[in-house]
Amino acid sequence: MGQGEKKISLRLFAMLFILGFVNAVMYTFPYVRYVFYDQQIAAMNITNTQSGYLMSIYSISMMISMIPGGILADKFSVKKSLTCSILGSVVIIVIYALTMNFAVACLLWFLVGLTTNFVFWCAITKAVGMVGSVEQQGICYGIYYASSGIISAILNAVCLWASSFSKKPAQSFIIAIWVMAIGTLLAALLVILFFKEKEGNFTADEENRFKITYVKDVLKNPITWLMSIMIMSAYGLYTSVSYFSPYLKDVMGISLVSSSLISIVRSNLMNLLCPVGGLIIDKIFKSATKWYVCAFGITCAIYVLVMTIPSSINPSLATFISLLPSAIAMMLYGVIWSCLKECKFKPMYTGTVIGIASIIGYLPDFFYYVIFGKWMDLYGNAAYKMIFGYLLGTAIIGMIAAILIHRISHKKLSKEI
Repeated sequence: MGQGEKKISLRLFAMLFILGFVNAVMYTFPYVRYVFYDQQIAAMNITNTQSGYLMSIYSISMMISMIPGGILADKFSVKKSLTCSILGSVVIIVIYALTMNFAVACLLWFLVGLTTNFVFWCAITKAVGMVGSVEQQGICYGIYYASSGIISAILNAVCLWASSFSKKPAQSFIIAIWVMAIGTLLAALLVILFFKEKEGNFTADEENRFKITYVKDVLKNPITWLMSIMIMSAYGLYTSVSYFSPYLKDVMGISLVSSSLISIVRSNLMNLLCPVGGLIIDKIFKSATKWYVCAFGITCAIYVLVMTIPSSINPSLATFISLLPSAIAMMLYGVIWSCLKECKFKPMYTGTVIGIASIIGYLPDFFYYVIFGKWMDLYGNAAYKMIFGYLLGTAIIGMIAAILIHRISHKKLSKEI
């Protein structure tokens, strides 16, 4: 496939679908509580607090592994990094299915934090960028994220269906875990059989071979930090759209069932908009950073609207407005890594940049939920305006970072770090 080729071939689409499948199955297990919350507690005979501890352990493992994982992802083969990570997750899932012990689970959640983040996250992000040309980066990441979201929804549905074979909550949960193990093993086989390193392998000559001194170069580059802030803003907006579900129920008076159905649309079907973000980058703006500036700006306007609408508004209109932040968030976060090549990072820096940007970028998992939850406990329905105001500020920060990245990267268009 030529560097300037813009057409998405069937083979390229299939490869992006496979990578989306891999990403989906790898994160289904560590986030199992999102779908099987009560079943997991019953199967393990643990408390709600202990369930929360598992995710805290996972987050700590994820954060401490990002930078060293990024360095190793630059040093080793993408295919080997993906394969070893996926097979590691298979082993962890099988052990969990056979034990269901809290102490063992604490260790397993730490380990799965490594298999899903250490070299895996940087490797799969690089893999998506590798399979397409520079001109195809936006649509490639869009197709990848859309595939991942849809497959994640399908996999969870399959797990739920399989779990229905047992009427006992504990046993039904174990069945679901075995389905996850099979899905993860299938992901490993797909990578082994179909991912070709030559589709995007970087040059491994002496000049491009990773050296530890390159970390200093990455840390000195202002775009690294601006990108980290921008990704943190995009991820914060993306992960916080879930608060519209209780908002519709508590403030707008929409029923719990209707709010849950709308949440499925918001969390899963909106992933179909990820390729739209890619098309906007590739066909309209011809620049990822220009789209980021526009998307953050639109998000600012939406949150201003959300904060000013009265509770007496028509529920259908309120529902439609509540979907708008999710739509823009999917078209933004789903293609947030598309700017890597536009920022002119050399190939051997990419994994390190992804590692650093991911550590900062995914910080909202640490404090957004805590802050918003405390506000909801203290202020009740009044907290929603505080939450939306916070997200408005997040969008403003993201827009400023995107503007600065665009200006700096285009001033140095002919240079690399």
